[in-house]
Amino acid sequence: MKKKFTITEEDYFNYQWHMFKENPTAKRTMYIQMALPILVFIAIAIFYYATGKELKGLLPLGLVLVLWPFIYQFFFNRTMKKKLKQLIQKMKKDLPIGDHHASMDEKSIHDGDIDFAYEDIRYVMDGDGEFYYIFYKDAPSAYLLPKDMANDAVKAKMQ
Repeated sequence: MKKKFTITEEDYFNYQWHMFKENPTAKRTMYIQMALPILVFIAIAIFYYATGKELKGLLPLGLVLVLWPFIYQFFFNRTMKKKLKQLIQKMKKDLPIGDHHASMDEKSIHDGDIDFAYEDIRYVMDGDGEFYYIFYKDAPSAYLLPKDMANDAVKAKMQ
């Protein structure tokens, strides 16, 4: 089966954003940055309590820190999306954005210089939108395959 399809900037952004959200290093960084101000506040409160100072002055800061994880996560995600879009714009000519001519037979998938057999597929993820993300061999990136083009051999590797 041969098919022509187009990967848009939005499709590529969705793929990269999905990979960023699944990245354990990014998650750990965000959790550390969410927890650190709260831990500093607790240390300051312990210091105030140990020295006999009034804790009333820390109440406004404590109330703000209750909302901190939600506020930080919102702004962190917004900033990272903006930076990712800028990076995609800057590297547009080097990315697999545009028209693709893929062909599938009983044993493999071919698309330009990309060629891999079904047994080389490590796993397949259902992407945001109209693509499956196919991770094959030991490649660090994925192949974006339209959902309507996927056959049973591809769907069998679905996670």
